[in-house]
Amino acid sequence: AGGLGINLQTADTVIIYDSDWNPQADLQAMDRAHRIGQKKEVKVFRFVTQDSIEEKVVERAEQKLQMDYAVIQQGRLAEKQKALSKEEALAAVRYGADKIFRAGDSVTEEDIDTILAGAKNLTAERSQKLESKEKRDLLDFSNAEVNFQEFEGVDYKSMAQQGDREFIEMMQDSMGKRERTSTVSYNERDAYRGAGASSSKPPTEPGQPKRPKVPDMKDYQLFNVQRINELHEAEYQRELKRTKAASRLSEAGQEVPDEKPSPEEIAEKKELEELDAAGFKDWTRNDYSRFIKSAEKNGRDKLNDIAEDLLGTKTLEEVTTYSEAFWRLGPTHIGDWEKVSKKIEEGEKKIAEKSEMATLLTSKVKSAGDNPWDNLTLKYGNNRGKLFNEEEDRFLLCMTDKLGYGRWEELKREVRLRPEFRFDWLFKSRTPIELGRRVDLLIRVIRSENNSKEKGSKKQKVEHDE
Repeated sequence: AGGLGINLQTADTVIIYDSDWNPQADLQAMDRAHRIGQKKEVKVFRFVTQDSIEEKVVERAEQKLQMDYAVIQQGRLAEKQKALSKEEALAAVRYGADKIFRAGDSVTEEDIDTILAGAKNLTAERSQKLESKEKRDLLDFSNAEVNFQEFEGVDYKSMAQQGDREFIEMMQDSMGKRERTSTVSYNERDAYRGAGASSSKPPTEPGQPKRPKVPDMKDYQLFNVQRINELHEAEYQRELKRTKAASRLSEAGQEVPDEKPSPEEIAEKKELEELDAAGFKDWTRNDYSRFIKSAEKNGRDKLNDIAEDLLGTKTLEEVTTYSEAFWRLGPTHIGDWEKVSKKIEEGEKKIAEKSEMATLLTSKVKSAGDNPWDNLTLKYGNNRGKLFNEEEDRFLLCMTDKLGYGRWEELKREVRLRPEFRFDWLFKSRTPIELGRRVDLLIRVIRSENNSKEKGSKKQKVEHDE
């Protein structure tokens, strides 16, 4: 009853008459008799029927304890212990069956003494065997009596070795003899000669002239790439034709005459030079990006401001020449022209809107008379807000008109320096972005006020005409 949780503080003898396949159950029964409070020596007796399945049960339990000590207690078990196979269980049941059937029915006292003596000898032999196993490294299973790679009667160790040899032989037969590959060549002619070589340019045969090297032309450099390629191809075809004619004359033993360039060739060569000079080869991707950003920020016509943004790399004359060619040739030469032009147009719309707002602000300040700092009034409607009062709004409008629309950092500095706001901590804590948003809101209020005045004046004019 050791596995049932019974507390055996006073018991000092443990008798195991039915050994379990799981040795931990028997160990638990022994531990129950070693509870706290035990003062006597504990004796453990195990009843095992000789030449029966019980011997196999005990042997199997001892092997599990060996595995527990060698692997499980050290945290190195990768798999759970497998159960008995059908063949192992059948062999354990048949073990000693013939001796039991041949045994007699009566047991005398002499037989009991013989059984006890034999049991002591078997116990001593088993203990000695376990001690010999403990003396060596239990993690080395090379000399163990139990083959741990044998499962259900199949020795997987020998199968793995045989399978490895067969796999190696199969790989050697399939791969064949290993040979060194040829040295890689980076010559263009060798690359064209290779099998499967594909390129837009056909290979040059021996004795033929090489194709002229076309310069690397980017779309933002505004080269007429199509016409330049056509002229290079025409020049190559003439040179190729001339070379083939000279080769035929040489094979026939005739003298090769010196040909002068035709007027067409001279004209095409001159045109090629003009096209090459018409491009902007000294403009880099960085210069182009800075030009687009500056045009978006300042507008396409503000060439002086654009030149200042490109100061150090391009002069005003270079910027002017490029800007004229950009707007004239961009739609046909630049791949993402729609995207670039749309970005610049949106920037110009923002500039126009800012200019309109600045004009509205100036007219409003002038309409307030000589002292707009005190006399300027606004009709808020529903746009009053709770974070700014009328005095603060008046100061923001007048100071923005003085500094210029969009100078929010300077406006912030003026707010902090004005003595009338030295105790207005909420107003002084506003960021430049918040001040700019407030000014935009006030200018929209001015716009709506002007629109309402225009509608009123038109209505009065119509009534007067009637």
